[in-house]
Amino acid sequence: MKPDEAFSDLIGRIYDCALDTHLWPTVLGEIAGALGGIMGDLTVVHPLEPKFAVAAVYNWPDELVERVAASAPINPTLSIGLTAPLCEPLCTTRDYPELHQSRYWRICFAERGLYDYVLAPLTRTVTSFSSWGVVGSEAKGPFTDQDLELARLLSPHIKRAVQISGVIRHQRVEAGTLRAALEALATPALIIDRDGAIRFRNRAADEELASQRALREHNGALRAVTPDAAKLLAGLSLSGDHRMRKGFDAFLSDTAGRTLHATWARLDQAEEEIGSPILLLLREPETALMTPLASAATLYQLTTAEIQVLGQVLQGHALAEIADLLGLARSTVKTHLDAIYRKTQTNRQAELVSRIMSLASPLRP
Repeated sequence: MKPDEAFSDLIGRIYDCALDTHLWPTVLGEIAGALGGIMGDLTVVHPLEPKFAVAAVYNWPDELVERVAASAPINPTLSIGLTAPLCEPLCTTRDYPELHQSRYWRICFAERGLYDYVLAPLTRTVTSFSSWGVVGSEAKGPFTDQDLELARLLSPHIKRAVQISGVIRHQRVEAGTLRAALEALATPALIIDRDGAIRFRNRAADEELASQRALREHNGALRAVTPDAAKLLAGLSLSGDHRMRKGFDAFLSDTAGRTLHATWARLDQAEEEIGSPILLLLREPETALMTPLASAATLYQLTTAEIQVLGQVLQGHALAEIADLLGLARSTVKTHLDAIYRKTQTNRQAELVSRIMSLASPLRP
């Protein structure tokens, strides 16, 4: 995919999903195609229960979705979702090379012509995470560095579209309007014309404009305060040309030294209701919420293999069962478990679980 028109058009399609959630399967197909994959998904996972729920899929057979959901208790990769950086793509052939030997892969994916899987965590709570992913075929082979870089660029946009679409879906039940949905966002959100005329702004945007640290209002139009903001508005003024990109994002520095992540997208799906083609969102970059497993991984400097073993321990699995689930030798799992005991200064599984779960915190690091 070219990094200009095709990429920005795909970003615009992703933000279209924020207004019409029924578009997700189609757009997941477009994302899968851009990466050279054949299946795409948006999921919510609760690794410690364990439970797996599908929000949207492209080209996944219904019986495979059901099989993957039913096999969540033996999925060795779920615990990694509680520790991996948000929006950073992971790849099974690079990050989980033993996955093809696991019981989970044998039950769900073997002999289907499937091979590699790239996924990225999007949001996280203390005990769950959401993610998007694309499955590749044996014919394609492993995902390439270029594929992973594209996934890395798309992930923040998918995350924001998922968050907005969740709010909009809930708000339409209550209020039935796009305006009401955007009003519910804690993120500053504005609907503007190409010339900067403001058609709508939520309460968070009112506060942001009043601060005049990056953008301000003048005679009903959006005006720049900093050079970064001026570049952003210059890009917006060009978006009316059908040959130009449908979306864009950039980091802005404001007068107080704060960094803002600005994203705009043409909202073709909303023109009848809102009367303007551009949605502008402003957000401060977030730090990922720390889960007990993530805290343990950082505090005790656990390796990826140790995180996988610990994730299975937290689900109550014994050593022999962990070996079978991960497709590893029992001696290998024991080596990892002994290392975890040593690093955490524990001696028994119950003591280990108690210590790790005590690391749960509602605070962002």
